[in-house]
Amino acid sequence: MMISRWDVRALESVPLKLIIVVVVATMSVLPAAQALAGLESREFVRRAEIQVDRVVTAVQVLTVQGPGNVRTLSFDFRSEGGLAFEELRIGDRMGGPNSSCAILRLSNGGVIARVASDPPCAACSTHMEAFVATQPLFDMRMTATLGNEMTVILLEMV
Repeated sequence: MMISRWDVRALESVPLKLIIVVVVATMSVLPAAQALAGLESREFVRRAEIQVDRVVTAVQVLTVQGPGNVRTLSFDFRSEGGLAFEELRIGDRMGGPNSSCAILRLSNGGVIARVASDPPCAACSTHMEAFVATQPLFDMRMTATLGNEMTVILLEMV
């Protein structure tokens, strides 16, 4: 079998074509990785906002239901991307300025904050200070009790 001149020249251009393909593929990996990280961060923020909203809703429901009512919530703030959970702080000492707030701090310095104001609510840990969770995966028991002539939601890790 004989190779014609035209075929020989075609074989000479194969390495150049391979180099071009490798360079183009390499240049597309970084933008694709950045796009994926952005999607993971947006998904994490969306899930985190939903969970913080659940806290506020539960505090408001327990306030309306009154003393003696209990609710347990499970939280999962794990993240696959660069943006991650740092801490969740709920409530404050009795009469404190953040007694009706749920504040989630993120690893990039960002904050997701919600206020339980309709009806006005007060929440604190069983030690009568802000409830603070530093682990991304936990369960929290919320107990409505009477304190200072108003319903107070006591929070504890379970």
